[in-house]
Amino acid sequence: MKTILIDPERCMQCCNCQNACKDEHCDNDWSPITREQGRHQFWIQVRETEVGSGTRMKLNRVSVPCQHCADAPCMAVAGEAMYRREEGYVLIDPAKAKGLRELVQACPYGAIYYNEELDLPQKCTMCAHLLDMGRDLPRCVAACPSDALRFVDTSELTVDNMYAPLERLNPEFGTNPQVAYVNLPKPFIAGAVYDPKADQCLEDVKVKATHMVTGKVFKTRTDNYGEFRLWKLDPGFYTVAFYLEGYRYVELSKIDARTCPNLEDIKLYPRVN
Repeated sequence: MKTILIDPERCMQCCNCQNACKDEHCDNDWSPITREQGRHQFWIQVRETEVGSGTRMKLNRVSVPCQHCADAPCMAVAGEAMYRREEGYVLIDPAKAKGLRELVQACPYGAIYYNEELDLPQKCTMCAHLLDMGRDLPRCVAACPSDALRFVDTSELTVDNMYAPLERLNPEFGTNPQVAYVNLPKPFIAGAVYDPKADQCLEDVKVKATHMVTGKVFKTRTDNYGEFRLWKLDPGFYTVAFYLEGYRYVELSKIDARTCPNLEDIKLYPRVN
């Protein structure tokens, strides 16, 4: 089986994947795989989320097609109107799915749309019609200029072959999604450290975040502007400590990394001997 491997860190937000999908499916009837794509549909979406705040805000981008779940809740609702191909791709039968609006709500990923003109639920097909014609890639993958999308054999998705840990989108949904990810956005903690007496930024301050449940530690140092970011944190609450020789030790507790907090300016005062 082949699936799409998505790396959001490589996404340039060119939206070529979305445009290629529309070029392939709008005004094109690929029955019996699917009918022409309806208006306002994005069978692959580049979803953007702002995290952090102020000058320490970051824009996360994640491409989200149908996940072709092994335990797809939409299939439980659809009955014979949906089926799984031998390759594992989950498809909606356009001849049997008319009027099944409930499929839109059945997908926890928001990947199923309703075509009002055709009275039909629709979604990504992994370009099964093109693969049946002998094409090597779905259109979205072929159009990606940065390898943010790749079409890979599932046997390649091993620890030895991956350059980053393999992930699935929202595993808490319990759907066993088949589309794979690496480098999904993770929480971060950001801020700056300065000496209020000298009115200057402090470089090379040691910053350590300790997860208050697991005890896992993340470390960094401030740059020449006193700025720091603790990247790719596990979700949860942290104790964040700041240390620089000659200065008083500072520790902040119960910092919620899930919100990607901007700690603003942290004051360090010189030690009094």
